[in-house]
Amino acid sequence: MAPTKHWPHRPGSNPVTRFSLHLPRHQARLVALAVHYHLARPGSELDAETMAPYQHGLAEVPAALEPQLDAEAASLELNALQVTLLGTALSSVISELKMYSLFDTMARGSGRPRSTAPGFDDRLRSLFPQVAADPSYASQLAEEMTMLRRQLPSARARQLLEEERRAAQEAARRWRKRWRFWKR
Repeated sequence: MAPTKHWPHRPGSNPVTRFSLHLPRHQARLVALAVHYHLARPGSELDAETMAPYQHGLAEVPAALEPQLDAEAASLELNALQVTLLGTALSSVISELKMYSLFDTMARGSGRPRSTAPGFDDRLRSLFPQVAADPSYASQLAEEMTMLRRQLPSARARQLLEEERRAAQEAARRWRKRWRFWKR
């Protein structure tokens, strides 16, 4: 999961750091489950500061990941924001998976969902059919997902996001100064 630099098409602009993830099939399915969970939650793709949709959030990931889910391995290129969002999504799903067998026991026989995220049960069971026969298998998936989350370059991604935020603030400050010609 090493960072790589990709140069944008605009001359003079800053390079965009992307993180290359090479995942075995099982881990790719865990990522697909986390992305599904993230996207099923209302407002998950909105920037908390601006309330505008992310320009490049996790909504872009399924198109790249889904065709690779049955292959031996999958490759993804994620930007810093996507890595950060994926880490948060993995953490959220870990909590769901830890409680899954309990919720399955409580819901047995009823049509009640085992998760607050719409479609999570169906997606979990389609990616990991073992859960239908043994709901406690979800706890093992939670452990594996915890290990996967630890492998993400989250600290570096957060650092890059902070650098981008500071650069944007500085650019805005310079722009405001330029237009205050009467104070020069």
